[in-house]
Amino acid sequence: MNYVKGKTDWVISFFSGLVIGAVLGILFAPKSGKQLRNDIKDKSEKLIETGRETVSEAVEKTKEFVEAGKKKIEGLTNLVK
Repeated sequence: MNYVKGKTDWVISFFSGLVIGAVLGILFAPKSGKQLRNDIKDKSEKLIETGRETVSEAVEKTKEFVEAGKKKIEGLTNLVK
């Protein structure tokens, strides 16, 4: 029984090493400086645009929330009077 566990551990370790090696190979594959800079620039522009859209949506929702709050306060003020 212990023999099977040792074999299983060895197989899992072997395949884990293969996967880690493949991932590292892809991550560290050489690219030209120009290509790498273009990739970084493109991803940065997409990230900035996504951030702007998210902030814009948050501002709009905040304005809507404040407006709804004002209306509720006005309604409660009129109810109290």
